[in-house]
Amino acid sequence: MLALRELQMCFTAALLNGDGDLRAQIIGDGIDSDERLAVYRNNVVEGFIKALAVGFPVIEHLVGTDYFRQLALEFQRAYPSRSGDLHHIGEPFAAFLRSRFEATEYAYLPDVAALEWAYQEAQIAADASPLEADAFREVAPEHVESLRFVLHPACALVRSDYPIIRIWFANQPEADESSMIDLGSGADHVLVRRSPADIEFVRLSAGEFAALEKLSNGGTLGEALETAQAADSTFDLAAALSRFVQFHLFTALRASA
Repeated sequence: MLALRELQMCFTAALLNGDGDLRAQIIGDGIDSDERLAVYRNNVVEGFIKALAVGFPVIEHLVGTDYFRQLALEFQRAYPSRSGDLHHIGEPFAAFLRSRFEATEYAYLPDVAALEWAYQEAQIAADASPLEADAFREVAPEHVESLRFVLHPACALVRSDYPIIRIWFANQPEADESSMIDLGSGADHVLVRRSPADIEFVRLSAGEFAALEKLSNGGTLGEALETAQAADSTFDLAAALSRFVQFHLFTALRASA
């Protein structure tokens, strides 16, 4: 008889990939041991596929139900759930798709998945009080360049060489399925944010995106300005900050020591 931990590990292996011989550990009552395991395995697999489809309906619509199921099975083998909450299984899905479709005609799929994941995360992110514009009045001029910001947890940034916002809207249930999208029609720099009414996709300029990405990664305002100007020589820091504050993107600021 296996120890409890060994039995649990063997059971998990049997459910996920068929490895591990549990027949000797299963007490029979008229039901074949393989049939018993098949019931559990089916529940694990089907639950995983359904949870992934809930998180990535646009990807499912783009590739079709049958192929999405095949992708989900491969994804489950590569990234089995480590949590009892199946919501979290989707985090590495964009990276998985990138490894599959990079340098192919379907290279846009990982970016669409990243947008869908940002959408899902924004829905369940914690609430936080936004930074108000008058917070800047307390900052001495000599400290402005060294300011660092905390990005609101219900915000995320997604960049793509493809028009992923149009792709997302074109694959909603109410969309006109006859519409065509030119994948070469332009890149999207997207801010995903939760507003009081809904989850919003906000298009940013290349400079705004670069600045906000630098700030979200802990960079100072001076570093964000340099990064933004490298992406867009016409970048206006004051206008960008005003827009960011209006969107309630920050929850705190501090000056570097």
